[in-house]
Amino acid sequence: MKLRSIARRAFAATPLPEAVFRHRAKQFLTVLGYHRIMPPAEADYAFNEGVISATPEEFARELTFLRANLDVLSIPQLVAALKDPRLMPQRPAVITFDDGYVDNYTHAFPLLKEAGLTACFFLCTALVGMRALPWTEAWVCCLKQSRVGRIESPFGEDDPPYLLDQANRAASIRRFRQRMRLVAWSRVPRMLEWLSEATSVRPEEHLTEPLFMSWDAAREMAAAGMNMGGHTRTHPVLSCVDDRDVLRDEIGGCFEDLQTELGERPLAFAYPFGSAEQMSARADAEIERAGFQVLFSFIHGFAPRQTEGLCRLPRIHASLVDDYDGFRVRMATAPGANGKTWPG
Repeated sequence: MKLRSIARRAFAATPLPEAVFRHRAKQFLTVLGYHRIMPPAEADYAFNEGVISATPEEFARELTFLRANLDVLSIPQLVAALKDPRLMPQRPAVITFDDGYVDNYTHAFPLLKEAGLTACFFLCTALVGMRALPWTEAWVCCLKQSRVGRIESPFGEDDPPYLLDQANRAASIRRFRQRMRLVAWSRVPRMLEWLSEATSVRPEEHLTEPLFMSWDAAREMAAAGMNMGGHTRTHPVLSCVDDRDVLRDEIGGCFEDLQTELGERPLAFAYPFGSAEQMSARADAEIERAGFQVLFSFIHGFAPRQTEGLCRLPRIHASLVDDYDGFRVRMATAPGANGKTWPG
């Protein structure tokens, strides 16, 4: 790993990342996947700092890189180009954001306008305009703010206890996250109740201001040329939703919410979490049935320039752990699109 790190630093110290990336960008569709744009979280931040993709300053630098090296498309332009390859520009790209956090409006939106670029914001429509915590933030808050130093595992006897002292908390959160994403969706509310009691934490008490944007903000962004897409209503792991009615409500209901609130049919949908095991053929069918025309996973890598049907397009992950050189290298070295990444 040390040699690899040295090699990456040496690579970043040259103009090669841009040259390599520009060459590869002609072969693929580049889709950037962001979540939050905000300053680094303070040590006492109660919620999930893992979804912070960049600081405002770093995001501005990344937009300069993207504008210089790519032809950034809106979602309607992408849909048209996927249907007619003649419309696909030389180095096609799309910028996307998941979840609809309020900083997408307060930080990302002004920087995108300043850069003259557009992006698609995938909204969890039951969270828009609500002073509420999604389950993805509630369990993190319980573990980070726990008043006890250890809890037994709710995932079965084979899973060790979770140590929540300062030295072990980060590792416990990572392991809990892996297990939590495999829980049947019908069990999640009971799991959160148990966790709140086990840690003596009420996550809503730590919410001092809304985490998610309002519908007025979404409408303002759409009027300024940003696109709004679907990300379910409440951010479940769709492969863990067994009830067809619930699956239909999360996906079709999301489509209806967007159409009602924004006055036009949404075109794009992004899977929550979006790894291979968190997507399903049943969810694919509901996404297509709802009326979405382009679909994104969160599998890391370039996407194909041409598709047949509603394919799960990969996205290159933006990551706060990267400095600007790290971002350049990440863009140049992302995995190439291949037939194993999405169903044909």
